[in-house]
Amino acid sequence: MDFTTTISALRRAGWAFEPPLDEQRPVPRSLLAFPAAFGAWTVAFSRLANAEDTVWFLSVEDYRGTADAAFAWNEFEKLSLDAAVDPEQTAAVAAFWAGHLPVLLSVGGDYEYLAIRSDGRIVHGGEPEFEETSVVADDFEALLTELAEPGGPRHPLVRALFPELAVSPEA
Repeated sequence: MDFTTTISALRRAGWAFEPPLDEQRPVPRSLLAFPAAFGAWTVAFSRLANAEDTVWFLSVEDYRGTADAAFAWNEFEKLSLDAAVDPEQTAAVAAFWAGHLPVLLSVGGDYEYLAIRSDGRIVHGGEPEFEETSVVADDFEALLTELAEPGGPRHPLVRALFPELAVSPEA
């Protein structure tokens, strides 16, 4: 899949883009269980964030732990584990995140994320219960395609994360 169209749409909408640091390094093993297109996406940039730097896609450097970021790629999992009150809840949180890989984080208001679920679907979750999710796209490629379409994303939860992609009626 060619990511140029999606990245170009985000850049036109004011998103910051920094080129990849090192495409030749292997993708971390933890990403290999998810669609190959996603692994390729993570090496297409080192930074891809909205103008306020409150919504951003995770890059391969985030998953490697080498990105200069205030939030770890698994920050919401850590918050949920810290909030767990007993071993059963801890196990439930760990099981949830074993099947969900965050791809985008948002901290502009409520903490929110998009993740790839183990079946390939893209889900949206947010605080206070990070483990309660809604499906927002059939797969990762569908999400990227929707972001690049004129008028921006159709799903209201995704549209709220990318308001700058929506075309105003006055345009």
